[in-house]
Amino acid sequence: MNFKYCFNSLYSECFKSYGRWLWCFVVLFAFSWNLNAQKKISIHSENNQIIDATLDPPTQYLNGDVKLYHANTFMYCDTAILRGNLLKMRHNVVLLQNDTIKIFSDSLRYDGDSLVAHLYGDIILENGPTKKLYTSYLKYDVKNKIAYYTRNARLEDQGSTLISKRGRYVLNDKMAYFYENVQAKGKDFILIGDSLAYNTTDQKATFLSPVRIKKDTSEVFSNTGWFDMDDKTGKFIGNAQYLEGKTQAAADTITYDSKMDMVILSSSNRKSEYFSDQDTAYAQVIMYNQKNSTYALKKDGFYKSKTNQVKGDDIFYDKKTEKFNVKGRSEVSDPPMIIIADTIDYDKTIQFGKADGNVIWRDTSAKTAIFADHVRYNGSTNIMKASNDQGKPLFTTEMDGDTLFMKADTLKSFRVIKERIIVPDKNTARRNANKNKDTQMAKDTILLVVDTLANVVEDSLTLTSSTDTIFTGIMDTLDYFHGHKNVRIFKSDLQAICDSLIFNKKDSLFTLYKKPFVWSDSSQIYGDTIQMFLKSKKIDQLKVLSNATILNTEDFKFFNQIQGREINAFFVDNKMSTMYVNGNAQLVYYLKDDDKAYIGVNTSECSKMTFFFENNAVKDIKLYIEPKSMVFPMKSAQHETLKVKGFIWNFDSKPQDKGDL
Repeated sequence: MNFKYCFNSLYSECFKSYGRWLWCFVVLFAFSWNLNAQKKISIHSENNQIIDATLDPPTQYLNGDVKLYHANTFMYCDTAILRGNLLKMRHNVVLLQNDTIKIFSDSLRYDGDSLVAHLYGDIILENGPTKKLYTSYLKYDVKNKIAYYTRNARLEDQGSTLISKRGRYVLNDKMAYFYENVQAKGKDFILIGDSLAYNTTDQKATFLSPVRIKKDTSEVFSNTGWFDMDDKTGKFIGNAQYLEGKTQAAADTITYDSKMDMVILSSSNRKSEYFSDQDTAYAQVIMYNQKNSTYALKKDGFYKSKTNQVKGDDIFYDKKTEKFNVKGRSEVSDPPMIIIADTIDYDKTIQFGKADGNVIWRDTSAKTAIFADHVRYNGSTNIMKASNDQGKPLFTTEMDGDTLFMKADTLKSFRVIKERIIVPDKNTARRNANKNKDTQMAKDTILLVVDTLANVVEDSLTLTSSTDTIFTGIMDTLDYFHGHKNVRIFKSDLQAICDSLIFNKKDSLFTLYKKPFVWSDSSQIYGDTIQMFLKSKKIDQLKVLSNATILNTEDFKFFNQIQGREINAFFVDNKMSTMYVNGNAQLVYYLKDDDKAYIGVNTSECSKMTFFFENNAVKDIKLYIEPKSMVFPMKSAQHETLKVKGFIWNFDSKPQDKGDL
């Protein structure tokens, strides 16, 4: 066996093992020495030094341009006393870390073991070129770079100033915390609270307690939130309130953006509120652009100005142009007009409105309403059109304590400006003598409306030229309502059908044309054209033009009949008082005995007839100009032959109720 080889191998292994232990010992010794070196305050320079070795540990007195170093921190002063790791510095004290953190003070007391410095006097803490903290006492954690103050301090940062009684400045996190009597000031605002956190990087103040911000004449209050003191944007959370003069706002959260000049009020379990002497708004979310004067209301919104009122789930309102856009079941009130629909667009500047979906369009002054799927309105020309996807739009108006219901394929309104023309009425004198009533007979003029609302034409069907006609040169503005195609009307005491209808709002005149029929109880009225004049929402006059016919029956077998070229009926308290039949007047009247049994039929013909009524019954009849009358017994009368020319009994077409329209 080679013993030399074995010994060498054994020695080699032992040496390797011993070497490892030796290396570990050296590393630990060096680390321990380094820790001791870190804990020991080192003196870099001074003008003179005195050491008192009688003390334990020895005390060093340093004077003039003193420079010390400890824990990656440089400290400067005029005089210092160093006893072990306890350091006292006086006069022009400077503490420097990382080339960005500088602390200036009159004096300093520093414990090198705890790495905590206490600074006194006129203290300035700088963290970069723009951030300075001023105070009279500061406790500074050198290791963690945290400054504490308890005797009032002021932080200045790029035009912003923050003041509080106590607080701490965490320089590594770029965060400063202010407590007790906190004030934050900018160029045009002041924030007051009890505590807040301030990010020195983005100048964002986070509220740790209720705060109040004053800006010019306005104030904002909230429990928590944040405010960017540079961009002047913020979010105020919890019982947030805004006040400026007569303007008030309240919400769970108020968000403000000065660049956009936007205020957003939002709430979760209640409605946000905004009040001013000009506006009132409620919604879960209210967005107000102060620069453009626009509002956006989300979720159950309500807006009211001096002239408008709007309800809807989603409301946009331009205050300058008075333009509305409303979505969800909504309501716009612009008295006397009220619009209710699923969606509404309304621009008051151009007076244009658009409503869609279950539309209710009311005129409270005229006590009228339209119910339709779609309504378009141009207020400058007063043109309105209502239509339905299926079925017909409905028009209602109050009359004599009752409601008149009307349906047509299309409902329209429009405005006509025309010269006022006076046409002499030969019947006025006679009517005044018989009735002693000042009623001006309307011209036999019918306005026909084409399907396109932009084109309104006037067709004078019965107006004839006259040398007595007076053209006044006065221009009248006349508003008309038009039911177009398949018009049906129901009122408890009046029903009607026709192809088309026009209502003159100024004269309160309904004109039914193209096969019109009017029913009242068991009476039927028809002719080429029928006009109904209203007064105080009551029928004042009924006029039937050309082929005018009235039929009345009690048994739907025998018919009393009146016919003439024209029929004029006048009413008092909604009851017929006088009726005139002009031109080829004919009367067929069935006579009854006291037991209401038929005994004969009377026929009369003349140029004109006048009927006088009392309690809705004929009291007297007068015939004028060559009257001819005959009476036929019931058994010998040829009842079919006695029917007037163009006899039509159209009772099956009569609307029985409003559901029959």
